[in-house]
Amino acid sequence: MIWTKGIEYPSGRGVDFYDFEVIGYYTRKFLLHYSDYPWNVTLLYGLILACIITIGILFILFLRKIHLNNRVKREYNSAHNDLYNGFYQILVSAEKPSMESLEAACGVTKEKIHSYKAETLSRLISEICMDLSRELGDIPNADTLCLLTGVKAYYEKNLATVKDVLLTLQNLANMHIPVNEGLLAMYINHYDDNIRHMARICHVISSNAEPYRYFMEEFNDKLGLWRIMMLHRLFAWAKTNERQMPQFLVMAQKVQDEDSVAFLIQETAYWGSEKEKATLHEWFLSPNYKYRSAALLAVSILRDTEQEEAAIESYEQQPEHIRQEVLKAIYAINSGKHTDFFVQAYRTSTSKYTREVALTCLYTYGHDGRRTFELLRDTYIKSNTDRTLMDQIDSLGVLNQMRTL
Repeated sequence: MIWTKGIEYPSGRGVDFYDFEVIGYYTRKFLLHYSDYPWNVTLLYGLILACIITIGILFILFLRKIHLNNRVKREYNSAHNDLYNGFYQILVSAEKPSMESLEAACGVTKEKIHSYKAETLSRLISEICMDLSRELGDIPNADTLCLLTGVKAYYEKNLATVKDVLLTLQNLANMHIPVNEGLLAMYINHYDDNIRHMARICHVISSNAEPYRYFMEEFNDKLGLWRIMMLHRLFAWAKTNERQMPQFLVMAQKVQDEDSVAFLIQETAYWGSEKEKATLHEWFLSPNYKYRSAALLAVSILRDTEQEEAAIESYEQQPEHIRQEVLKAIYAINSGKHTDFFVQAYRTSTSKYTREVALTCLYTYGHDGRRTFELLRDTYIKSNTDRTLMDQIDSLGVLNQMRTL
């Protein structure tokens, strides 16, 4: 762009300035205009003028940003109105979609679909998939839909050109879309923790050879809640699609971070092999208390009656807070065979909270548990021992029953 400035002398002759000469002209004019003022006054006027110009530029940029946001919003709303129902039908369809079926579902032509920006279509598909994941868990047609609409090519281009990398990886991971492993290579060991973590999740989705090769290093880092949720969802997808699963307890024996080990033990209950699930009781007396709690929780999730006896046998060797976990695990398994165990735990424990847990479990441990609770209450009402505690548990049980009506 060429800037020009023309001036005319009294003789009628003129001269034009071009490009940065215009800036120099006005700078000299400003300095000459204020040449009779002290330097500090000149500087002050200059700062005021600079502030005015800056505010003007920022205001223009602000208006431009609003205009762009409104344009993006209008395009998304238009795509939502035209394509939402069609995309939804394709994603929940039991058959693999084609371009013809996509056009039929949306009621528009291929050209109309592609007239929207890939970024807009990506946002629409991602939001539909997030809503569906709460109902279906796995959405097998997400990859095909992204391929037909050009969204997958958009993601691959972003990874190749290092543009919006984190958002792109998040979309790929959330929708479980595989991409070429070469596109992930530069991000798998990225210095940014979030990018590195998402890239390794995408590697599991994309690789059939060694999908979990980077996970030992991953689990040796601290796992935040968000990362735990992402990994749990990833394992659920792998199980549903009959993909290779990690050996959770083998990894747990090699990982150094305690929280990661506890997480792997708990995940065994959901996605581990039957052989792994059957050996969870071996962690009941682990030197690490976190591992004991995780194993007890895993067994309670499984409701494994075969490992119930091992939990009871470990009770006397547990510290007080783990004893409470044992009581909760036996209650969750709910075989109905161990009413006496709760009574014994209540009578022998020196911890008020442990006794409260034992009584609470006993109260709702089937018909026999409730009958035993009432017999205990009759006994202790006479001696006025723990009467208040039992009444509180009874009142809370009645309240919970009323809430479920």
